[in-house]
Amino acid sequence: MRRTALLLGILGALTAAGCKETSSPEIVRVTGTIRYDTLEGGVWAVRGDDGTTYEPLGGLPADFRRDGLRVRLEAKLRPDVASVHMVGPVVEIVSIRPL
Repeated sequence: MRRTALLLGILGALTAAGCKETSSPEIVRVTGTIRYDTLEGGVWAVRGDDGTTYEPLGGLPADFRRDGLRVRLEAKLRPDVASVHMVGPVVEIVSIRPL
């Protein structure tokens, strides 16, 4: 019985240690260029002037699917989401506008 209680206590402590506080997603604001890459069936992404390529969750709106288009992007970083393209961080678009 003591052994079971000890194991349950250890399990509880490990579970609590593995929990992390959720925080609001980080917002990125970037000026960049729309790029199309044929990788893994094709992907539209924003290549930021900072050198980072951002992959929009769910793809770009149709009006912005023009290779070479300069844009201003505001987006939430989504480190909890993975992509088969792996061109850069996955982001959820908050706003996007052409320059």
